[in-house]
Amino acid sequence: MLSLNASAQLSFSDSISISRNRITRTAMITLGSWAAANIGSGFIVAGRTSGITKYTWQMNGYWNFINLGLAGMGYIRAMRESTKSTTLLDNYEAQNRLEKIYYLNFGLDFGYIGAGFYLRQKGIDGNNLRSSNQFRGYGTSIVIQGAFLLLMDGTMILLHSRNTRKVSARMHLQ
Repeated sequence: MLSLNASAQLSFSDSISISRNRITRTAMITLGSWAAANIGSGFIVAGRTSGITKYTWQMNGYWNFINLGLAGMGYIRAMRESTKSTTLLDNYEAQNRLEKIYYLNFGLDFGYIGAGFYLRQKGIDGNNLRSSNQFRGYGTSIVIQGAFLLLMDGTMILLHSRNTRKVSARMHLQ
């Protein structure tokens, strides 16, 4: 077994933690910005349009209140985590936890997209024009929001997997 001194282990661990928190903060700023833009534009455009377009933009606004809340909570948590000292094992566990969350979210994103297409089809098949437009507009919005989240979660998986590989390789050396 290879033995490392404490300062080398600490600096390596901290570099993983710093990277993880930087990636997470950037992701939460990105999600929060997307959410704020969708909330602001969503209700403005919905108020000035009608039909499918109105409902698409309206749902963009509604959907992104949740995104904004998640982004805020995620950013605060990353800021709190950035002040903590971490060990190699802490980093390993944190990386694995994050990847599991992003893989779960990635799967949910496909569910959102599928639900959006379902709503669109339900609107196409519907007889009532108002509900038809609402289903089609909400469905379109959910497809768009799901696609954005799919892209974002996929990117997070790739970025965080680099840190996971680094910490895993380091743990196998000891």
